[in-house]
Amino acid sequence: MNLYKNIIMKNDIKSFVCRYRKLSILKKNILEKYSCIFNIKFQVNPINFNLIFHNNLPNILDIGFGTGELLIDIAINNPQYNFIGIEVYIPGIINCLKNISKNKINNLKLINYNAVDVLQKMIPYNYIKLIQIYFPDPWPKLKHKKRRLLTHKFLKQIFLLLQNKGILYIITDNREYKDFIISNINYINYNNNIIISDTFKTIYKNFHNLSPTKFFKKAQKENKQIWILEYKKINYFK
Repeated sequence: MNLYKNIIMKNDIKSFVCRYRKLSILKKNILEKYSCIFNIKFQVNPINFNLIFHNNLPNILDIGFGTGELLIDIAINNPQYNFIGIEVYIPGIINCLKNISKNKINNLKLINYNAVDVLQKMIPYNYIKLIQIYFPDPWPKLKHKKRRLLTHKFLKQIFLLLQNKGILYIITDNREYKDFIISNINYINYNNNIIISDTFKTIYKNFHNLSPTKFFKKAQKENKQIWILEYKKINYFK
Protein backbone atom coordinates (compact mmCIF):
# COMPACT_ATOMS: atom_id res chain seq x y z
CA MET A 1 0.00 0.00 0.00
CA ASN A 2 1.40 3.40 -1.01
CA LEU A 3 0.51 5.69 1.86
CA TYR A 4 1.90 8.65 -0.05
CA LYS A 5 -1.12 8.65 -2.31
CA ASN A 6 -3.16 11.75 -1.67
CA ILE A 7 -5.03 11.63 1.60
CA ILE A 8 -8.40 13.12 0.78
CA MET A 9 -9.31 14.51 4.15
CA LYS A 10 -12.56 16.37 3.85
CA ASN A 11 -12.74 19.22 6.30
CA ASP A 12 -15.16 17.29 8.47
CA ILE A 13 -13.24 17.98 11.68
CA LYS A 14 -14.19 21.19 13.41
CA SER A 15 -12.52 20.82 16.77
CA PHE A 16 -13.37 24.31 17.94
CA VAL A 17 -16.26 26.71 18.37
CA CYS A 18 -15.33 30.37 17.91
CA ARG A 19 -17.37 32.82 19.93
CA TYR A 20 -16.51 36.13 18.36
CA ARG A 21 -16.37 39.12 20.66
CA LYS A 22 -15.76 42.72 19.78
CA LEU A 23 -12.09 43.60 20.11
CA SER A 24 -10.89 46.64 22.01
CA ILE A 25 -9.11 49.35 20.07
CA LEU A 26 -5.83 48.31 21.68
CA LYS A 27 -6.22 44.69 20.57
CA LYS A 28 -7.25 45.75 17.07
CA ASN A 29 -4.11 47.88 16.85
CA ILE A 30 -1.91 44.98 17.96
CA LEU A 31 -3.51 42.68 15.40
CA GLU A 32 -3.16 45.18 12.57
CA LYS A 33 0.38 46.23 13.46
CA TYR A 34 1.99 42.82 13.94
CA SER A 35 -0.03 40.39 11.79
CA CYS A 36 1.82 41.34 8.62
CA ILE A 37 5.16 40.75 10.40
CA PHE A 38 4.61 37.59 12.42
CA ASN A 39 1.57 35.89 10.86
CA ILE A 40 1.59 33.57 7.86
CA LYS A 41 -1.54 33.74 5.71
CA PHE A 42 -3.29 30.53 4.81
CA GLN A 43 -2.42 29.24 1.35
CA VAL A 44 -3.04 26.07 -0.62
CA ASN A 45 0.62 25.38 -1.43
CA PRO A 46 3.42 24.21 0.88
CA ILE A 47 5.22 27.09 2.54
CA ASN A 48 8.95 27.66 2.19
CA PHE A 49 10.33 27.56 5.74
CA ASN A 50 13.81 28.66 4.66
CA LEU A 51 12.36 31.75 3.02
CA ILE A 52 10.15 32.60 5.99
CA PHE A 53 12.80 32.24 8.69
CA HIS A 54 15.89 33.00 6.55
CA ASN A 55 17.63 29.88 7.82
CA ASN A 56 17.51 26.09 7.55
CA LEU A 57 17.02 25.25 11.24
CA PRO A 58 14.73 22.34 12.25
CA ASN A 59 11.04 23.23 12.41
CA ILE A 60 8.50 22.62 15.18
CA LEU A 61 4.71 22.96 14.96
CA ASP A 62 2.53 23.81 17.94
CA ILE A 63 -1.15 23.04 17.30
CA GLY A 64 -3.65 25.01 19.40
CA PHE A 65 -1.28 27.14 21.50
CA GLY A 66 -4.08 28.99 23.33
CA THR A 67 -2.84 32.26 24.79
CA GLY A 68 0.70 31.30 23.86
CA GLU A 69 2.67 31.72 27.10
CA LEU A 70 4.26 28.27 26.86
CA LEU A 71 5.02 28.65 23.15
CA ILE A 72 6.64 32.03 23.79
CA ASP A 73 8.74 30.55 26.60
CA ILE A 74 9.87 27.62 24.47
CA ALA A 75 10.74 29.81 21.46
CA ILE A 76 12.78 32.24 23.59
CA ASN A 77 14.77 29.46 25.23
CA ASN A 78 15.32 27.40 22.08
CA PRO A 79 16.72 29.62 19.32
CA GLN A 80 18.12 26.49 17.65
CA TYR A 81 14.62 25.75 16.27
CA ASN A 82 12.01 27.54 14.18
CA PHE A 83 8.47 27.47 15.57
CA ILE A 84 5.08 27.82 13.90
CA GLY A 85 2.04 28.13 16.15
CA ILE A 86 -1.40 27.28 14.76
CA GLU A 87 -4.43 28.74 16.53
CA VAL A 88 -7.99 29.69 15.57
CA TYR A 89 -8.81 32.00 18.47
CA ILE A 90 -8.09 35.67 17.78
CA PRO A 91 -7.48 36.63 21.46
CA GLY A 92 -4.75 33.96 21.64
CA ILE A 93 -3.19 35.21 18.41
CA ILE A 94 -3.21 38.80 19.70
CA ASN A 95 -1.64 37.87 23.02
CA CYS A 96 1.06 35.88 21.26
CA LEU A 97 1.74 38.66 18.75
CA LYS A 98 2.18 41.14 21.59
CA ASN A 99 4.70 38.89 23.34
CA ILE A 100 6.61 38.09 20.15
CA SER A 101 7.15 41.81 19.62
CA LYS A 102 7.87 42.55 23.28
CA ASN A 103 10.52 39.82 23.50
CA LYS A 104 11.91 40.44 19.99
CA ILE A 105 11.44 36.80 19.00
CA ASN A 106 12.57 36.01 15.47
CA ASN A 107 12.11 32.22 15.41
CA LEU A 108 8.31 32.12 15.81
CA LYS A 109 5.51 32.68 13.29
CA LEU A 110 1.75 32.21 13.69
CA ILE A 111 -1.02 30.85 11.49
CA ASN A 112 -4.59 31.84 12.36
CA TYR A 113 -6.48 29.02 10.64
CA ASN A 114 -7.96 25.55 11.13
CA ALA A 115 -5.10 23.12 11.77
CA VAL A 116 -6.71 20.43 9.59
CA ASP A 117 -6.41 22.64 6.51
CA VAL A 118 -2.99 23.99 7.46
CA LEU A 119 -1.44 20.54 7.83
CA GLN A 120 -3.04 19.23 4.67
CA LYS A 121 -2.17 22.19 2.43
CA MET A 122 0.70 24.22 3.85
CA ILE A 123 3.25 21.86 5.42
CA PRO A 124 5.69 19.83 3.26
CA TYR A 125 5.97 16.07 3.74
CA ASN A 126 8.87 14.69 5.80
CA TYR A 127 9.86 18.14 6.98
CA ILE A 128 8.86 18.73 10.61
CA LYS A 129 11.07 17.73 13.53
CA LEU A 130 8.34 17.85 16.18
CA ILE A 131 4.59 18.43 16.38
CA GLN A 132 3.33 19.29 19.85
CA ILE A 133 -0.27 19.38 21.04
CA TYR A 134 -0.87 20.43 24.64
CA PHE A 135 -4.24 19.55 26.18
CA PRO A 136 -6.36 19.17 23.02
CA ASP A 137 -10.05 19.62 23.73
CA PRO A 138 -11.38 16.11 24.56
CA TRP A 139 -15.00 17.03 23.77
CA PRO A 140 -16.14 14.54 26.44
CA LYS A 141 -19.87 14.65 25.70
CA LEU A 142 -21.03 11.93 23.33
CA LYS A 143 -22.72 14.39 20.95
CA HIS A 144 -19.50 16.42 20.70
CA LYS A 145 -16.97 13.63 20.13
CA LYS A 146 -17.18 14.14 16.37
CA ARG A 147 -15.29 17.40 17.00
CA ARG A 148 -12.19 15.68 18.32
CA LEU A 149 -9.13 16.72 16.39
CA LEU A 150 -6.96 13.64 16.83
CA THR A 151 -8.77 11.18 14.59
CA HIS A 152 -6.80 8.53 12.73
CA LYS A 153 -7.03 10.66 9.55
CA PHE A 154 -5.51 13.69 11.22
CA LEU A 155 -2.84 11.62 12.95
CA LYS A 156 -1.96 9.98 9.63
CA GLN A 157 -1.46 13.45 8.19
CA ILE A 158 0.83 14.32 11.10
CA PHE A 159 3.07 11.32 10.45
CA LEU A 160 3.25 12.23 6.77
CA LEU A 161 4.69 15.61 7.74
CA LEU A 162 7.17 14.44 10.36
CA GLN A 163 10.70 13.78 9.16
CA ASN A 164 12.37 10.48 9.90
CA LYS A 165 12.87 10.31 13.69
CA GLY A 166 10.47 13.24 14.02
CA ILE A 167 8.35 13.27 17.16
CA LEU A 168 4.66 13.67 17.96
CA TYR A 169 4.15 14.92 21.51
CA ILE A 170 0.73 15.14 23.17
CA ILE A 171 -0.30 16.00 26.73
CA THR A 172 -3.83 15.31 27.99
CA ASP A 173 -5.59 14.98 31.33
CA ASN A 174 -8.53 13.03 29.92
CA ARG A 175 -8.16 9.25 30.25
CA GLU A 176 -10.80 8.39 27.65
CA TYR A 177 -9.31 10.78 25.09
CA LYS A 178 -5.85 9.38 25.83
CA ASP A 179 -7.13 5.88 25.03
CA PHE A 180 -8.86 7.22 21.92
CA ILE A 181 -5.60 8.77 20.65
CA ILE A 182 -3.55 5.64 21.34
CA SER A 183 -6.13 3.49 19.57
CA ASN A 184 -6.05 5.74 16.51
CA ILE A 185 -2.25 5.72 16.36
CA ASN A 186 -2.24 1.93 16.64
CA TYR A 187 -4.74 1.85 13.78
CA ILE A 188 -2.31 3.57 11.41
CA ASN A 189 0.74 1.74 12.70
CA TYR A 190 0.68 -0.81 9.88
CA ASN A 191 4.24 -2.17 10.14
CA ASN A 192 5.23 -1.19 13.67
CA ASN A 193 7.30 1.64 12.22
CA ILE A 194 6.09 4.16 14.77
CA ILE A 195 7.76 3.53 18.09
CA ILE A 196 7.22 5.08 21.49
CA SER A 197 10.16 7.29 22.34
CA ASP A 198 11.59 8.71 25.53
CA THR A 199 13.83 11.29 23.92
CA PHE A 200 11.58 14.37 23.91
CA LYS A 201 12.93 15.85 27.11
CA THR A 202 16.33 16.24 25.47
CA ILE A 203 14.94 18.36 22.63
CA TYR A 204 14.22 21.47 24.70
CA LYS A 205 16.64 23.02 27.12
CA ASN A 206 15.41 23.17 30.73
CA PHE A 207 12.29 21.18 29.86
CA HIS A 208 11.13 20.88 33.47
CA ASN A 209 11.35 24.66 33.98
CA LEU A 210 8.98 25.58 31.15
CA SER A 211 5.95 27.70 31.96
CA PRO A 212 2.92 25.51 32.81
CA THR A 213 -0.14 26.13 30.67
CA LYS A 214 -3.52 27.21 32.03
CA PHE A 215 -4.86 23.68 31.49
CA PHE A 216 -1.83 22.12 33.18
CA LYS A 217 -2.42 24.27 36.25
CA LYS A 218 -6.12 23.44 36.20
CA ALA A 219 -5.41 19.70 35.99
CA GLN A 220 -2.98 19.93 38.90
CA LYS A 221 -5.45 21.93 40.98
CA GLU A 222 -8.14 19.31 40.39
CA ASN A 223 -5.65 16.49 41.11
CA LYS A 224 -6.14 15.02 37.65
CA GLN A 225 -3.68 12.54 36.22
CA ILE A 226 -1.72 13.92 33.29
CA TRP A 227 -0.65 11.64 30.44
CA ILE A 228 2.26 12.34 28.12
CA LEU A 229 2.01 10.55 24.78
CA GLU A 230 5.15 10.52 22.70
CA TYR A 231 5.74 8.82 19.36
CA LYS A 232 8.72 8.83 17.07
CA LYS A 233 8.43 8.23 13.34
CA ILE A 234 10.95 5.60 12.25
CA ASN A 235 11.01 4.87 8.51
CA TYR A 236 7.23 5.09 8.59
CA PHE A 237 6.75 4.97 4.82
CA LYS A 238 8.55 2.53 2.56
